[in-house]
Amino acid sequence: MDLDELTLETAKPLAGTVFEVALPDGGTTTLKLDETLAFEPGGRMPRGMRTHAGRTPFSLYFVGPPSVVLPQGTYTLRSERVTWDRLFIVPIGRDDEATEYEAVFT
Repeated sequence: MDLDELTLETAKPLAGTVFEVALPDGGTTTLKLDETLAFEPGGRMPRGMRTHAGRTPFSLYFVGPPSVVLPQGTYTLRSERVTWDRLFIVPIGRDDEATEYEAVFT
């Protein structure tokens, strides 16, 4: 699926999907799409943030194992349902149960 065509509506049904992520050292890890959320109306919108081709801005939240923290960067996420090439994710939290990541779409 082309990320330019991804919308909140097309992403929501993928919640719960587990993706395999290739690591730079040749290994792999998994990330589960935990949640998809639109930016709140009236919330702060950073300067210069515009919608892309009429797309409502949204975020994807992933959880992965707590033992692996992927640095912010571009990754390919593969599942049986969809592959996303060059998805930019940022680690945003970590506890004993998981590491959480966010991908923002404008």
